Amino acid sequence: MAKHRGKGIAAIEYPTGMNQNGDPSQCWIKVKPDGRIDVFAGTADIGNGSKTIQAQIVAETIGVPYDWITYDNSNTDSSPVCTGTFASRATFVAGKAAEKAALQVKAKILEIAGKELEIDPADLEIIDGEVVAKGAPQTRMSISDVAAAATWGHGELITGTGAQLKPYAAIVDPETGRVDSPPHSAISYAACAAEVEVDDETGEVRVLRLQQCYDVGRAINPTQVEGQIEGGAMMGLGLGVLENCYPYYPSVEHRGGAFGSYLAPGMEEMPQIDTILIENPSQDGPYGAKGIGEMANNPQPPAIAAAVYDAIGVWITELPITPERVLRALEEKAAGKHEPRREGKKVVFDEELSVNTVSSGGIRFEVPA
Repeated sequence: MAKHRGKGIAAIEYPTGMNQNGDPSQCWIKVKPDGRIDVFAGTADIGNGSKTIQAQIVAETIGVPYDWITYDNSNTDSSPVCTGTFASRATFVAGKAAEKAALQVKAKILEIAGKELEIDPADLEIIDGEVVAKGAPQTRMSISDVAAAATWGHGELITGTGAQLKPYAAIVDPETGRVDSPPHSAISYAACAAEVEVDDETGEVRVLRLQQCYDVGRAINPTQVEGQIEGGAMMGLGLGVLENCYPYYPSVEHRGGAFGSYLAPGMEEMPQIDTILIENPSQDGPYGAKGIGEMANNPQPPAIAAAVYDAIGVWITELPITPERVLRALEEKAAGKHEPRREGKKVVFDEELSVNTVSSGGIRFEVPA
């Protein structure tokens, strides 16, 4: 009896937002008389950092410090529409609406400043909260002065609105399968390499290391992106080796009656996690960003399954990879019932039995029914 180490890798792709349209987001921005900026949006921040990201997008687009922004999504009466925080869309769709609204505000600020400075707005730019004449930086005006002039001098409210809605995909050509407009706005890609240790006596699988690489389009807030990916890795770890889906095994009667009976990974199970970000900008996302929220827990389970196979030579084709399933697979292997072979991208078991098809993270298995 011994402990065996193995390595495995899995690659995935994931769409951003709902395909075929149907998930609009809107944003409204106003500049107060002191130059500070209020952003109203309906995006619910469920811990994904959407309030921070959208405030960053607005600040960057207009050209003001981040701490000038107040983001308000407190209720659905005062906020514009946002379909919801799902489909990895909060940065990609709602962030784009915020960017569009901020561009309108920027244009209005330059228009008012142009009147005050008697300069064509096209010859002005905004740098760190000040409107500056291009090529003549000594000619400048603070945004607070611009906002005051708009309020009391020109009788105007500096405001902007933005909305994002993906165009509908065209009818599919039945012969080629092509459409004029792609059904997905952006595709994100990721890969995960896992290193595991498997005890062939107890069946325990311990994940030692997860090395991950994610194409995020553009990391608007790199620290936040890394945190989201690492949090997703722990969720993927749970899906891979601990967490059982309803109705649980072998039946619902065996499910624990308290929250504490549900096994989720903690600090003791946390492996070494290395994260690599690749910035391959999207054409449609704000500043090239893509959605990565949901995909953050997708590649780990199949990578762990591949690593277990590398360690002990058996494929575990049902998640989570529990000690019971490991020991059962080893017993079947010893009895000559668990010898897989490859047919293209499929892993097939040579047995005179009917089979079920199971897909996980892009890996397709055919396993005994």
